[in-house]
Amino acid sequence: MKLDQLLTTDIHETVIVLPGGGIHAQGVLHEGPEPPEALIERACSPLRAAAARRGRPIRLSIGHSQGRVEQFQIAVDGTLHPYQLQTLAPTATEPIWSRGIPEDTRLLAYVRAAHRAGYWRVAQQAAARATQHLIARHGHDHPYAAMGIELQAHFALMAQDRTTGSALSTEAAVAIHRLGGPPVQWQLHLTNGVAAWLHSERDSRPGFAVAHALIRITPSDHAALGAVLRRLAKDRE
Repeated sequence: MKLDQLLTTDIHETVIVLPGGGIHAQGVLHEGPEPPEALIERACSPLRAAAARRGRPIRLSIGHSQGRVEQFQIAVDGTLHPYQLQTLAPTATEPIWSRGIPEDTRLLAYVRAAHRAGYWRVAQQAAARATQHLIARHGHDHPYAAMGIELQAHFALMAQDRTTGSALSTEAAVAIHRLGGPPVQWQLHLTNGVAAWLHSERDSRPGFAVAHALIRITPSDHAALGAVLRRLAKDRE
């Protein structure tokens, strides 16, 4: 299957229900005296309008505090229906994922030099510059862009920068999954993102990103999602 066939314009929104109350949806933390159901309904209002405007349904996945994920579809008429995720047969991975970032430029020269010297932060910065060049040349929706983020995540974790490493690992996992990359690859980065954030300093932003990624691409991993949501609740105390 070609890369452009793997990309989709379907909207898949995710909602986090936090232990102790409140939800996180579309980058916003919603809190108040209302129960989670009321907050979710409020967050769904613009999604119903978007489904009607697009003339296409919208997927909605809701992650609950214990790690359980409910999946729905918002129909064009605004009604909410249970959504059954289709299990697709495995498809062959594009060869580009095994070839890696091309060597026809000197993009990785500084990355490798910093790597050999053990200068992890310098290597991360060099990888970030290489990623920007790859994005400018090939676009965001290209495996090379995801590979560049992978490199940044690796060196951030080597530098013991768990907060940045978690954010970059999660970003890499989501990008690889979205682009149809090797499952073992995005699973590794998502696992790294969870572990790094759970052992990081108090910063909820990467935690929310990790939770949304788990809901989106590994909805059956209740243990990991539950652990992340409990940490998010603890950080809010």
